[in-house]
Amino acid sequence: MPGLASPRISVIIPAVDEEAAIGLVIADIPRVVHEVIVVDNGSRDRTAEVAQAAGARVVSEPRRGYGRACLAGIAAADRPD
Repeated sequence: MPGLASPRISVIIPAVDEEAAIGLVIADIPRVVHEVIVVDNGSRDRTAEVAQAAGARVVSEPRRGYGRACLAGIAAADRPD
């Protein structure tokens, strides 16, 4: 329908030590996505740097845990629908 705005979609990816794969994962995300947020959950490698170079916004959550990483990503999201 004409005049309808595209939905604002945020993808949140919790990650720990995913340097080898994170760039490929980000590259496979469809272009309709408004933003990609990678939550670095205490990586000891270059996960954050690779994710940022691939176009993601990186948020740090030093407290370990999948739930904590997801909540940090949700808090950082830019007004998704």
